[in-house]
Amino acid sequence: MRFLQIALLAMTASFAQAEMKIAVVDMQRAVLASDEAKAAVEKFRAAKQGDIDTITKLETELKGIQDKIAKDGDVMSEDEHRKLKNSFEEKATTYKFHRQNMQKAEQQELQQLAKAMEPKMQKALKAIIDEKKYDLVVRPEMVIYNGPGTDITKLLLEQLNAK
Repeated sequence: MRFLQIALLAMTASFAQAEMKIAVVDMQRAVLASDEAKAAVEKFRAAKQGDIDTITKLETELKGIQDKIAKDGDVMSEDEHRKLKNSFEEKATTYKFHRQNMQKAEQQELQQLAKAMEPKMQKALKAIIDEKKYDLVVRPEMVIYNGPGTDITKLLLEQLNAK
């Protein structure tokens, strides 16, 4: 960690002398906000509509059971309370299973999309770097502070959508 701080300090001193043109780009944000990604998400959701409907139905049923217990819990028999609780636990387990599967599938879809868009993104980023003559382009997670005008994510997004 100490070495990294010293290296960054040395780089900063070098930058100050050289008047470098530096930019920040969030490539993941650009990819996810692109028209291609939005279309892929729409297609994915259309393909998974049955699963989405199941999850939505389970959410509604769980909320209904919670409301019934909250509203009528004091006047319910112990047997009714136990049945509702068991029903809730079953539906909650089913909901969790479907939700996790949906999240996993969505994450895999986004990873495949990012991988497929990587060459386009690199080409668009190179065009921006060449046009604007940037000396250094970094990811936002590597930056503590960046002033206005240094974030070129919007330019990258425009380039991706233009092609």
